[in-house]
Amino acid sequence: MSLISHPADATVFAPDLPRVYDAHRPAWALPGTKKLVVSVLLHAPSYQDDLPDGAFSPTSMQGGVGRDTSEPRHGQVARLSQWDFGLTTGIWRLLDIADRAGVPVAVALDEFGARTVPGLARGVAARADEIVVRGAGANVILSPEMDAAAERAYIGRARDAVQRLTGREATGWFGPERAGTSRTTALLREAGFGWFGDWPVDERPVALTGASDGLVAVPHPLETEDMFELYARGIVAADYEELLTATVDQLIADADIVGARHLGLSLFGWVSGQACFADVVERTFRMLAAHPDVLLATPGGVAELAE
Repeated sequence: MSLISHPADATVFAPDLPRVYDAHRPAWALPGTKKLVVSVLLHAPSYQDDLPDGAFSPTSMQGGVGRDTSEPRHGQVARLSQWDFGLTTGIWRLLDIADRAGVPVAVALDEFGARTVPGLARGVAARADEIVVRGAGANVILSPEMDAAAERAYIGRARDAVQRLTGREATGWFGPERAGTSRTTALLREAGFGWFGDWPVDERPVALTGASDGLVAVPHPLETEDMFELYARGIVAADYEELLTATVDQLIADADIVGARHLGLSLFGWVSGQACFADVVERTFRMLAAHPDVLLATPGGVAELAE
């Protein structure tokens, strides 16, 4: 059997990422005696049924009626309206839960939703502790087929729209479908971003170097993301709650060995914002707020704690 050979111009690993293990780095410390910092990022993505000319879209999307993960066909109202639920109901339910539990949250908005959904941008801006830019739309992604000028324009246009419509500065980025290119981190830094959440790269924030110097990767692991667990993997809500609790317990135990840990908890309005999952979020948030070893912060706050 022959080995797979990469094209000569392939990028097989993010070039700006320091490739070292925790055991070979100084232990990371948090203020006081805290062992784990948890940042909650609530996603409010909007799905575009009519894609702009020249847009790049993913080949599959989670959600919708049944387990079909192909991208919704034009006019599939049943599937499209599930994404809309996150903007009309789900995100507000999650914000209510966070407020009751005393948990600070960041909310990720995209250009399309901020521009087209009445009241979304200003309503979120009035309640979120941090605003994050989530690209152009849920299904309009960055692609290696873009040239540098197109990618730079995409990032700048999304940033400007979200900041203008919310009236808030946004220093964090989370790309739709976590998509990007080998240029993305440098272009994010050029655009003024201080952190991004696309890479589930570690259990602590990672300060980038080189052309991306000044940008921090604030990891948001897939294994604790509600969309991945509840839709891609299809686990039941009770198992998801147990997974979150076990993750917190393990990270706190690990902190005694390798230094403080970080958990970026990534939740979607159209997933955890559904009534059937909301009690899991409420109990988890209350557990985190009451835990003596847990520090709660926004992702931007975590980036400020990076080395």
